[in-house]
Amino acid sequence: MCRRLTRRGARGEDAAVGYDAPVSRGSDESRHAILGVGLKLVSVICLAGMAACVKYLGSDVPAGQAVFFRGAISMLVIVAFAWCTEGLGVLKTRNWRAHASRSLAGSLSMFCWFISLTLIPLAQMTAISFTVPLFLTVLAMVVLHEQIHGYRWTALAIGFAGVLVIVGPGLVSGGGSAAGVGIALVAAVLAAFALMFLRRMSGEEHALTITFYFFLTSSALALVSLLIQPWPMPSREQWVLLGMTGGFGVAGQLTMTYCYRYAEASLVAPLDYVTMLVAIAIGYYVFGEVPGVSTWAGAPLVIVAGGIILWREYVKLRRIRSAGRLEP
Repeated sequence: MCRRLTRRGARGEDAAVGYDAPVSRGSDESRHAILGVGLKLVSVICLAGMAACVKYLGSDVPAGQAVFFRGAISMLVIVAFAWCTEGLGVLKTRNWRAHASRSLAGSLSMFCWFISLTLIPLAQMTAISFTVPLFLTVLAMVVLHEQIHGYRWTALAIGFAGVLVIVGPGLVSGGGSAAGVGIALVAAVLAAFALMFLRRMSGEEHALTITFYFFLTSSALALVSLLIQPWPMPSREQWVLLGMTGGFGVAGQLTMTYCYRYAEASLVAPLDYVTMLVAIAIGYYVFGEVPGVSTWAGAPLVIVAGGIILWREYVKLRRIRSAGRLEP
């Protein structure tokens, strides 16, 4: 029987959300930080591996079928993980409306990411995914009426200039490349909506709860997609790749979530950009893809823009803490 842990889990999910857990001082704090960084790097590699599996499956396997296997395998693992750590009671919720909004936006975003992977190079799709913080900043201004200061306007200008550089050639060339770029941008906007909804609920719901209902929703939507596009019977190799898609996905999800238990978000969040290096390596060695000049030129601009937003948020958080208004 699994030994259940009594320590409270991290709140937040997906890519971008966590909290700074209290840790002991001195050497314990250093060890926890190293563990947090290690978990984040594992998460980056696993999620890149999942994307590579989806891309390798290509158009032979519908996106809905890949989404279903990722969601179904992830739900089984999360239920087992919850039972072994926090107890199944952690999956109960009364916040159905918030879960529905967050999960629907996140699930549609995943569908779009998976479709775009079959149409454009892995590195280009990864570079476009870095625009999510930019779209989130715009949504925070328009929907949440947050005040946007000069540094954010600067970051947005730099970031969206990078986007134009990345997507310009694809849109001009037309065909599948243009469709892939457009779908990837839609995925980024939907992911930003999902994170905006997550902001409102991450302090109220456990990370495992949020993740479970996200995968429950994505699996249900995937089954609905059967009405639009029937799923073919996978070959032996495709069965393996579908299983790896789910395995890599849930491993990346859990390690991402729990890395914030051991290290501050400000320390591990910049490691997301390691994804670009992993994507370039996988694209080159597995798919023979060499990023174009537009990707090499635009991706650094998007990364710099995201770094500016991340750094300013870190500075603001430190000021609040120093004023004694926020506990670690």
